[in-house]
Amino acid sequence: MVIICARNPFSIRTSAMKTEVPTIQDVARVAGVSTATVSRALSNPERVSEKARRQVIEAVERTGYVVNEAARTLRQQRANAIGVIAPDLSNPFFSSIIAGIEQIAGPNGFGVLVTESSMTGQGAFDHASLLAAGRVDGFVVLDGQIDLGRLRNRVTSLSQVPVVSACEYPEDFPAPSVTVDNTGGAEKAVRHLADLGHTKIGHITGPRGNILTTTRLQGFRAGLKAMGLPVREDYILPGDFNLEAGKLAAEIWRTMKDRPTAMFCASDQQAFGFISQLSRQGFRVPEDVSVIGFDDIEVSGFFVPALTTISQPRLELGRMAARMLLDRINGESHREGLHPQLDVTLVVRDSTAAPRAE
Repeated sequence: MVIICARNPFSIRTSAMKTEVPTIQDVARVAGVSTATVSRALSNPERVSEKARRQVIEAVERTGYVVNEAARTLRQQRANAIGVIAPDLSNPFFSSIIAGIEQIAGPNGFGVLVTESSMTGQGAFDHASLLAAGRVDGFVVLDGQIDLGRLRNRVTSLSQVPVVSACEYPEDFPAPSVTVDNTGGAEKAVRHLADLGHTKIGHITGPRGNILTTTRLQGFRAGLKAMGLPVREDYILPGDFNLEAGKLAAEIWRTMKDRPTAMFCASDQQAFGFISQLSRQGFRVPEDVSVIGFDDIEVSGFFVPALTTISQPRLELGRMAARMLLDRINGESHREGLHPQLDVTLVVRDSTAAPRAE
């Protein structure tokens, strides 16, 4: 079961439609018991009747009252749910990772709650609150630019919180992670283009400050060096992982006097935007410029031209992250180690070819 949380699930609406933080008094009023009974039910549940405990549990759910470790006792020490923080749920790249998480979580009796954090960072806040409230037992972080300071403010000891990062990760993230070989993938992309005969190879980067941007750029530079090709800084264009970034990069490429004959894009979405914009301007791929992406999302093989790309094992990323998180929740050692790295593969399609003879 996957639940998508778009907003903060802990606020309640008053009759005046104002958002307020629920209190223990709200819980008592909804449960029809005294605040003392609520307090006892949360801190010492054995001291109240089964009926009172059920009433308090239902009231906590209805009001969204954020309880602490006592809630875990009230819930028999386990919420049986995994939280996932994803930066952009509209990006199809994350769907397979989340599906992989669900494939492991479901059979183990865990639900999956997903929140987007790309707009305001609110998703990170929500998930810290979910954890503090005992509504999830841990979470998988897919956002490489998450605000760790905000998380630390909500959860006193982040190092003791069951957290696993997957795919993207903050460089100072104090938690286990599962990643792919981004540097090696970028090198494979450059090697493929060089083997086709390209000597003028450019790169559209991901967003500034993102670990994937850094590692793929490192791989790009290393790949050129390994192939004996120069690194031209004017061929490295700033970007993001989205369609718009590819479109903007295409306009820069179009105005260059000495254009790259091949472009390595930091994501498939970026490559789609680049190719589409060039097509509108009358350019053809791969005749005028070869393009290679990174990710191998589902539409890559159906795009025109079909996109050559670096394929990430996204389902396995999700599965492994879920297994690692369940190990942490259960207090077990990680079967895959603390920081496993998965291999990537080159998928050759129609968007790359030998450069046009001059």
